[in-house]
Amino acid sequence: MHITPSAEPNPEGQSPEKSEAAPTTPAQPVLGLPFIVLAVVAVAGMIGLFFYNQSLSDRLDQMQQGLQESATQNAEALEQITRRLDQTDMRHAELQGEYTVTKDKLGMTQTELQRARQIAADLAKQQQSDAQQLTSQMGQLRQEQQSTQGNLGSLSTDVVGVKGDVKATQAELAATKSELTRVIGDLGVQSGLIARNQADLADLRARGDRDYVEFDLTKASKRQRVGPLQLELRKTDVKRQKYTVNLIADDRTIEKKDKTVFEPVQFYRVGDRQATEIVVQQILKDRIVGYVSSPKHAEAPATANAQG
Repeated sequence: MHITPSAEPNPEGQSPEKSEAAPTTPAQPVLGLPFIVLAVVAVAGMIGLFFYNQSLSDRLDQMQQGLQESATQNAEALEQITRRLDQTDMRHAELQGEYTVTKDKLGMTQTELQRARQIAADLAKQQQSDAQQLTSQMGQLRQEQQSTQGNLGSLSTDVVGVKGDVKATQAELAATKSELTRVIGDLGVQSGLIARNQADLADLRARGDRDYVEFDLTKASKRQRVGPLQLELRKTDVKRQKYTVNLIADDRTIEKKDKTVFEPVQFYRVGDRQATEIVVQQILKDRIVGYVSSPKHAEAPATANAQG
């Protein structure tokens, strides 16, 4: 059985009536102030981020340009250093070559000095042997002289004339001896007789022991062949009477520096036991006059004025 509920009484004692409901419209969304602020902040942030990125890009370009310039400068500096190293290597090679040449020349000079000392020792021994032989011969002559003194009484008249001739000869020999002297050369070896003038030189030639070639050498003539060698005048000092000359022989060039007048300038050629000597008799401005004395077995002397 369905029981219909009874209507509740109206509080005002009226019967309940169905009231007409008022129509309602949906609520419209309203943009608030916080949303607008957030939007403005977001836009400003995007703009700031754009400019910040642009600034970073500019700085990055500047840094790349600076790195490129720095790399270029470093490359140029490295190239300069490389060139300097190359120049240093070249200079080192040149100095090494000069050192080698100087070392070779020094070795050659020491060899020549040892050879000169050996030859000087041999000559000293030879001179000692000659002196002993001369002493022995003089002793024999004295004995012969004593044995012949008994026969001199009958020949006294002839002896007087002979004594006069002997005295004259002795005077001539004394005069010649005073002009022709032996001195020690620049290598420490006793030289041959030194001619101080044309008469002395003629006397030396007449002896026939050595070859003699005269020269008149000027600085402007450069190299000049004189006998077995070539001469090149480097300089003269008239006031101090000194000169400097180059000797060229056997493919060697030796400088004889600050030599004086009448000083035997000695030089040993290959295969010679006796020294070739240069004697300067006059020292003038840029000019020297003298002669070359060489062993007799040396090559035939050339014309003194022939150019080398």
